Amino acid sequence: MSGLRRAAALGTLALLLAAAAAADVQTLPNLPRAPRPAFFRPSGRYVGGAALERESPLPPGHPRALTDSATVMWIVRRLASPGFEGRGPGTAGLDSAADFIAREMRWLGLAPAGDGGTFFQRFDVTTGVAVATPCAVEVGGRAFPVGDAFQPLGFSTNGRLRAPVVFAGYGITAPGYDYDDYAGIDVHDRVVLVMSNEPGEMDSTSRFDGNVNTPHADLWTKAINAREHGALGLLVVDGPRYHAGEPLRAPRAEGAGYMTSGIVGGFVSTAVAAALLRGAPADLAGLQTAIDKSEHPHSLALAESVTVSVTLKRTRAANRNVVGMIPGLDTTRTLVIGAHYDHLGYGDEHSLAPNSRLPHLGADDNASGVAAMLSVAAWKLPLGVRTMTPRHTLIFCAFAGEEEGLLGSSHFTDDPPRPIESVEAMLNMDMVGRMRDNKLMVMGVGTAKEFPALVDDVNKASGFTIATSSDGYGPSDQQSFYKKHVPVLMLFTGAHADYHKPSDSPDKINAAGLWKVALFAKDIVDSLDAWPKPTFQQAKADSAMGRIAGGGGYGAYLGTIPDYMKTEGGVLLSGVRGGSPADSAGLKGGDVVVRFDGIRVDNIYDYTFALRSRKPGQQVRITVQRDGRDVELVAVLGRRK
Repeated sequence: MSGLRRAAALGTLALLLAAAAAADVQTLPNLPRAPRPAFFRPSGRYVGGAALERESPLPPGHPRALTDSATVMWIVRRLASPGFEGRGPGTAGLDSAADFIAREMRWLGLAPAGDGGTFFQRFDVTTGVAVATPCAVEVGGRAFPVGDAFQPLGFSTNGRLRAPVVFAGYGITAPGYDYDDYAGIDVHDRVVLVMSNEPGEMDSTSRFDGNVNTPHADLWTKAINAREHGALGLLVVDGPRYHAGEPLRAPRAEGAGYMTSGIVGGFVSTAVAAALLRGAPADLAGLQTAIDKSEHPHSLALAESVTVSVTLKRTRAANRNVVGMIPGLDTTRTLVIGAHYDHLGYGDEHSLAPNSRLPHLGADDNASGVAAMLSVAAWKLPLGVRTMTPRHTLIFCAFAGEEEGLLGSSHFTDDPPRPIESVEAMLNMDMVGRMRDNKLMVMGVGTAKEFPALVDDVNKASGFTIATSSDGYGPSDQQSFYKKHVPVLMLFTGAHADYHKPSDSPDKINAAGLWKVALFAKDIVDSLDAWPKPTFQQAKADSAMGRIAGGGGYGAYLGTIPDYMKTEGGVLLSGVRGGSPADSAGLKGGDVVVRFDGIRVDNIYDYTFALRSRKPGQQVRITVQRDGRDVELVAVLGRRK
């Protein structure tokens, strides 16, 4: 599931279950149910090789039938194996995972539906940054090149500057916590030196959240806060109380390396910080102790000036959706069944174990969804029996780039293998492997008037305790289809403590529960295939699902839907939630937000910062570019429920 905002992710997933809205059940005729057959590929042949052009024997241990939880778990274990490197963008492991899924699709008998008669649909993504020259920090006539003493921030602006330095504590402005490191100091045209994290780290009695960082600890938040206070540069040092001796982090994760913060920035060692603090009334350890114990800022102008040079190059890589097809009796009607297969690699800015360099295995997120999707494909294959051929053409897609902002599904809907107008519904499966107490979340039931009754009818056979959400917007790939006015459903079994951590491993999957979800998904597809075209409708807004919808799950609620394919020059809105504060204020899809209540907005991180810094009930002025001109709108922010 998408990790567009690291700190917000787990809390929002929990809210999805807690905030489910009951749906009105409509009456539908009894829908025909196809049998749940054991699936067997008679040839027993497996397509191998990166090019997928020749057949070879099945590899050892490959199941010959998709008949039970053990066989679907085989898919999970393969995709979540350490050899696939956490399926991170730009890794060889992600490419290997794509090849593996394509081989499975061909073994099952799906027709290729990607580019040029292949199973692959390619699109480019920015994967990070590479350090170039010049890149260094100079203090007191001594230069510290990139290495143990200096590392640029991945979201730093390129440039060279020399300026006086101000120590600004933790670099935090948090009115809700009655705390402001910038109170009473002038940082205009200066470089600020700040500590990582926040006051009271590891202290459960702190005015902040103690052992769990708030959004104010995010490096992006610190950078934008410094910029909005007039600073030209930001240097970050780990406070010695809890992080003494830790190596500096290379510019790999911060901001995914593809958006700039508008400020030159980098990590520095405690040795560099000591040089900058020369002549100050206390050293770094003393200043940190004073702040943490008093819970009040101890910011001060320093005698030293600093020269900071940063040169970064954005790196790009080709990602691949994996797309297979089962032709239907009616070639004008299409259903899409999807699940993303990418994850966080060795940990990126979405990781909830940010100091780990282990593969984030992503067994639940989302090897489980891919395994369920492939099971549905197996059940729906006609196997040469015409009566089993589906009415609709069925497209099965394993999306890449979901964790980077739904990039793969956005590319799919912009360049679909079948006309988007022919797509009658989309079923998405994301994190369906941790079934607890027989509970299943079904999102999107409000996107077609027939869906509440359809889900209720299908569940008669499955017997889940179902919680529903009406909204089609949400933190996974169904959102890309809903934006195109396609009715959507998404299956989800709930949040857990291993989300976006290396510990999301196959041994924690509820195999029987995953198999039961796969059966439920198969029955959903059977019903969609048997029923007339669903009637699309704009679903009721659900502010609890706001992690993607403008604000990262923190601060006030606005209800905008950013388009993550646009990475600079403002935030493009692909839509707004019906009945939301954004809707009431007159914002609409196609607007580009360039200013939010006085804060410049160049990218999604600026936008998130602006929302987090405002409170529910507050009136804000939002400037958007619309039809070639600036339009100023006034919104009253709501509260997340």
